[in-house]
Amino acid sequence: MSLLEYLRADPHCADLLTGAVLAVGPLLEEPDPVPVVALVDGWADALVGRMPLPWNLHGALDALNSYLFQEQGLQGDRTTYDDPANAVLPRVIARRKGIPIALAILWMEVARRLGFHAVGVALPGHFVCGVQLDLGTLYFDPFNAGAALGEEGAARLVALATGGRMAFHPSQLRPVSHRAILVRLVRNLHVRYMATAAWEEALWTATHLLLLAPVDSLALRDRAWVHFQRGEFPEGKADLEAAQGLGRELDPELLLWLENNRPG
Repeated sequence: MSLLEYLRADPHCADLLTGAVLAVGPLLEEPDPVPVVALVDGWADALVGRMPLPWNLHGALDALNSYLFQEQGLQGDRTTYDDPANAVLPRVIARRKGIPIALAILWMEVARRLGFHAVGVALPGHFVCGVQLDLGTLYFDPFNAGAALGEEGAARLVALATGGRMAFHPSQLRPVSHRAILVRLVRNLHVRYMATAAWEEALWTATHLLLLAPVDSLALRDRAWVHFQRGEFPEGKADLEAAQGLGRELDPELLLWLENNRPG
């Protein structure tokens, strides 16, 4: 199944694990979500018997974190953070390390299978997750072994991740949709590929961003730039025109580059 086929069948990306594998499919020889889904199902099945009786919310969450981060050994990759493998769930599982959003997806999907209302939270520069309750939401940071997170902790994460360039606001703790989670997952890779002039990889990440968010004029502009770098001027021009049609002002640097590098 391709990402396009998946989105046609599941436009709200309810099956987040499948979407997370297909969203980065070009990095896999065989982008098959079935083994990932089966493994996460197995993790949840193993945890069911470890839930505290009588029921205790914090005891259940402690058991979840202990299982994933101690017994299974999942951890944030601090030494090779920019390795694309950190965003690819089958490789995250094999290596037992990943970036925040990949670990958060695994955490959320196990938690959901245990009956928790788990959500993703796209803080600037750092992805975390939460469990929604009647009286509010509890937040956790899977990149840091599922550590509990309050507003002060979230503010510290934002300051650290953005070098102090962005101020924290409590509204940043609002949950995001599954589709938005997949956009963020792919954009993590896309930014790295654009920065390193990896044009072949940047082409597919820009295309996947547009499949996930068809009105993303920034992704259209980026894909135009990639096409121009690859000498694909008709395709680049078409993307630029589409971006202009969405009403976004184009980067003057890109327009100047195009003017100075027209074919013929």
